[in-house]
Amino acid sequence: MFRIPLTQFAAACLWSCMLLTPAVAMAAPKSAVQTVYYGGNQRQDYYVELLQLALSYPGNHDYQLKASDLNLPKQRAFDLMNAHGGIDVLFGSVSEERLRQYRGIPFSILKGYNGWRVALIHRQTPDILRGIHSKQHLSRLTVGQFLTWSDTQILRRNGLKVDTSTDGNGLYGMLERGRIDYFPLSVLEVAYELSIHQNPQLMIDPQLLIIYPTATWFYVAKDNTALADALLQGLQQAEQDGSFDKLFQRYFGDALQRLQLEKRTRIMLENPLLPAQVKVQ
Repeated sequence: MFRIPLTQFAAACLWSCMLLTPAVAMAAPKSAVQTVYYGGNQRQDYYVELLQLALSYPGNHDYQLKASDLNLPKQRAFDLMNAHGGIDVLFGSVSEERLRQYRGIPFSILKGYNGWRVALIHRQTPDILRGIHSKQHLSRLTVGQFLTWSDTQILRRNGLKVDTSTDGNGLYGMLERGRIDYFPLSVLEVAYELSIHQNPQLMIDPQLLIIYPTATWFYVAKDNTALADALLQGLQQAEQDGSFDKLFQRYFGDALQRLQLEKRTRIMLENPLLPAQVKVQ
């Protein structure tokens, strides 16, 4: 029997390993999974599902989404995000101030509908907004808003009379007691808000649609370019393949249809807080 000397066999093995090494080295190492924390507790809502969708597209990193379990006032949450203090991504309306301080993802995640407003009114005054055709007519009534909402500034800058509350739930009581005449909310949330408060004295106004241009974006820390790029790429791909529209319709399609927006009188307002270069849709 022909036998290879042990020294020659070892040398052959070493040579084979050296030949294989470059091929193994050429295989790209798998990226480590990076956790992305969103504000608040664990939940499955439109914003979380949209984040999951955007981060699901193939890219340079693998991401997993988790709740931060940090329930903070919005400004504190934004500042904590910027300091990399346990929150990586938040959503909010677009303003010059926010774009200076944080990195916005230029994609309108609510398609501009956050600036489409339908009012809650008292059942004893079901026609209070009937016949209103201009913001001059509207300025005769008192509108209720939460103190720190950007909408409060927008309505006031359009000459409307605004009464505010530091308690979101307090606005429903103000409307019930007649301290305010109407309480406008986004067409995406008005029916849901009325359902969870279950106040039999209140109803959705069937007459009026107030519109001002606005955009809602995701935000990350100012220096977090990698996550910003990944989110923008994912959102754009979701828009192109139709999955963004599908998700939006699943959450909001029925609510928009029931409000019969096409039959309502429209009053257009200006939004001085919105940067001129920002696209609403």
